[in-house]
Amino acid sequence: MKIDLLITELFTGGAERCCAELARYLQEHGHSVRVISIAPAPTTRVDSLLYEQLNDQKIPTVFLNASKTYQLPWARSRLVQQIRSDPPDLAQSFLWHANLLGAWCYSKHQIPQVAGVRVVEPRRWRSRLAWFWRCYPKKVVCVSQQVAQWALQYEGFRSDQLTVIPNGIDLDFIPAPAKREKILLFVGRLELQKGIDVLLEKIPAILQALPEHRLVLIGDGSWAKAWSQWAQHSPLAHRVERLGRRADVLDWMARSELLLLPTRYEGMPNVVLEAMAVGLPIATMRVEGIEDLLGSSLTEQSAPRDDWDAWENLLIGLARNPLTLERLGIFNRKRVEENFDLKAQMKKYELLYEEILSKLPNRRGPAL
Repeated sequence: MKIDLLITELFTGGAERCCAELARYLQEHGHSVRVISIAPAPTTRVDSLLYEQLNDQKIPTVFLNASKTYQLPWARSRLVQQIRSDPPDLAQSFLWHANLLGAWCYSKHQIPQVAGVRVVEPRRWRSRLAWFWRCYPKKVVCVSQQVAQWALQYEGFRSDQLTVIPNGIDLDFIPAPAKREKILLFVGRLELQKGIDVLLEKIPAILQALPEHRLVLIGDGSWAKAWSQWAQHSPLAHRVERLGRRADVLDWMARSELLLLPTRYEGMPNVVLEAMAVGLPIATMRVEGIEDLLGSSLTEQSAPRDDWDAWENLLIGLARNPLTLERLGIFNRKRVEENFDLKAQMKKYELLYEEILSKLPNRRGPAL
């Protein structure tokens, strides 16, 4: 099979990592793969890790160099050139802009598209726009059952279009747990979606209740300035460490005691999956994908959506109970081993593509 993987950008993130892993898997299994990014190539070292991996594996990567929404017509023109010069058998798109652009271009060339929905979209105008292109994808891959339900209800996809393939993780690259330190770890964008404002509000009470612990923040975003201002005036600032964006997240997970994620909405957060693989317990919210990840430990490691006081009490209770932390860490690692192996999830994509292509009549050349 010749497969195009179309994604909004190739910075280091959950969807981008899935795209790169899928490209590697397909190439290793004898398929021809081309990765296409709508945005320009990443420039910083941390952002370039996935691009460098694709280069090392000699997987062709094309950048359409559109960094703004109004540049999508330009990106469409460049994508059409790629399709005409080397048409794929099938295209897989990831994230909203790529889904839209993919439906715009591949359908016109009689190339089947598989869209990817990885997060619930609170911006209802985006959901309404999906109604204009929802009929084009042959299938829509959702990362969790809750995302599939949302796509059915709010984006108007047919139930027969939807399929669920959860995120996976390669356990061969997961570091062994180190000696655990009294670290409360936050990993993610410093944005409202991730509840970073809630953490800022709650952290004084949390640190006062846990005098031996410190907070480590990994990530960057619009709320970084608010944290800097807080640090200038808080007597607890010496117990909070902001590290920015880093490439050694898994190593920090391996030495931490508890992952904090007071998120407002998700799809299936990769940061939780990675923490579970390292054997790290979680204190999060009961949002999309969390039930699929945590299974029978859901109520022990999550609070009801938007109940921030319950989340604060949850994490303090966990941090005060080393035996519970140890038990949940073992449970999390085992659950990942049994349910979220990367190769098993990538195989589901491959089988889906083969099924779609097997049902298509012989196609002629691209439509003009």
